Amino acid sequence: MRGLTAREKWMVAGCFAVIFLVANGFAARYIAKNLRGSGDQIRLLENEIADAEMWLGDAEKADVRERWLMEKMPRAEGGRLTKELGDLLQELQDDLFEKKIKIEQQSMQEVVRETFHAEVAVRLIVRGEQAAIFDWLTELQNPEKFVVIKALELKLDSKSKETEPQSVCQITVARWFDPDSRGTESPDEAADEAEADTDEKGTSS
Repeated sequence: MRGLTAREKWMVAGCFAVIFLVANGFAARYIAKNLRGSGDQIRLLENEIADAEMWLGDAEKADVRERWLMEKMPRAEGGRLTKELGDLLQELQDDLFEKKIKIEQQSMQEVVRETFHAEVAVRLIVRGEQAAIFDWLTELQNPEKFVVIKALELKLDSKSKETEPQSVCQITVARWFDPDSRGTESPDEAADEAEADTDEKGTSS
């Protein structure tokens, strides 16, 4: 068997060099890909640590808020949320009547129970003097009463012939209660109960 010539030796060495370079290239790409993934993981962990530190820093304030909620958040009378729904509607009606704002549509929303609160809500479409509606909206949302404006659409009544500017307001007003409050009546039953209460007040007066 004859030995390799110098040219053939150079060719074999070149082949091995090419194989070596290609193998190293694939290895380098694999390592770089893993390093990029590790970098992303490190940044993700750093963000989680920063969030945890922020929550720890606010822990004292969170405890104060939780105690305030436990002390102040109202409980439904007799555990009947739908009675509170009727009371909320009656309260809104009285406020609007006092400010001479007309109710064009009204509807009670379904009672909602979440982990940290229970909610009753009323949807209204009202029309009246713009200044009176602004005053009503300003007074309406009240943390102490746990009243929340969930949706609001306010527009100028361009068809009005009144001297003072008039507005139309579509709004959903909610009140929050302690989540342990219970009640299974439907909004229709709450409306019937509110109507009965109104009739009873009218009879007694």
